[in-house]
Amino acid sequence: MSRSLAVVGAGPAGLAAAHALAGSGVAVTVFEKSRGVSGRAATRWRDAPGPDGEPFRWRFDHGAQYLSPDADSRAAGLVRSLGGVVDVEGAVWPFDDDGRLRPDRARAEPGLRWTWPDGMADLGRRLRDATPGLDLRNGARVTRLVREGGAWTVETDDGHAGTFDAVLLTPPAPQTAGLLRESDVGGADGEALARALGGAGYRSQFTVAWGITAPLDRPGAFYALVNADEHGGRGGGHDVAWLAFESDKPNRAPDGAHIVLAQMSDAWTQAHYDDAQADVVAAAAEAVADLVGPLPGPAWTDTQRWRYSLPDGAADADALEAAAAHGLFFAGDYTAGKGRVHLALEEGLAAADRVRAWAG
Repeated sequence: MSRSLAVVGAGPAGLAAAHALAGSGVAVTVFEKSRGVSGRAATRWRDAPGPDGEPFRWRFDHGAQYLSPDADSRAAGLVRSLGGVVDVEGAVWPFDDDGRLRPDRARAEPGLRWTWPDGMADLGRRLRDATPGLDLRNGARVTRLVREGGAWTVETDDGHAGTFDAVLLTPPAPQTAGLLRESDVGGADGEALARALGGAGYRSQFTVAWGITAPLDRPGAFYALVNADEHGGRGGGHDVAWLAFESDKPNRAPDGAHIVLAQMSDAWTQAHYDDAQADVVAAAAEAVADLVGPLPGPAWTDTQRWRYSLPDGAADADALEAAAAHGLFFAGDYTAGKGRVHLALEEGLAAADRVRAWAG
């Protein structure tokens, strides 16, 4: 007997699960509140002239910076099957909370670092296109779930959306908990599940990007800098959490131009969360100058504010797994306990295993 599954969220976890279930006898419908796919594996573009005055489509990854799976993992195998992946070259140097660069602490063997020439968002597009029979509904925000008679009714902000045998929830833990509290989940006990998700607290993060056509030197042979030396290896004492020369990736900037991309700390983000964009860019530029010196005047700038950027811990796995008896499943960075795209893929693949077992 065929079964039906509603997946909430078209990020890496949700789409990996849908891809793994293709041809399994489980019909998958994915609900995504935005117009695109891929979640925080996100890419923006900007049409603007390069140093020679010729038009160019600049690209930059304003969320996840690259994929870093173990070479023999399921996630790596999935990404290889999608094709088109390229390596991100260059060293990543740690820096202390006082802004001192520490190339001596860079990893000698950084492992895999993958992206696509068109950006990290290509992950979601390739998963979508490689999943036969996928019913993807963009612009559909799920507002409520109702469990009745052994089936799930999924309601969206534009009205009744359909009835399914099971549901897989992949949004960030706070959003998933909020949905459960608005839902009637029957014997699954939505309030208890919402509490189980509470262990996955999240850090917020501003991303700021500068497109630069003037000459630009960097104080060393690195691709990126990371504040990961202190606070138990996590960093966080500096206003900048991550600083990358995004233009080192292929197909990102015109010849002779640069994209500098900063991902700011949680404390800095909270302090500037409601500031005007120009003020955010100016304040971030001051913090960046502490690491690499003042930036030349940019041709363009951009910002992205991520409320739920990186989880600080994992949800209660045992409580979430018990909900499978009611046809309710969970996957995402909050089940992995760490904000990494390859881990979200692994969690999506593992959720597909659980769905297959439930479906018989």
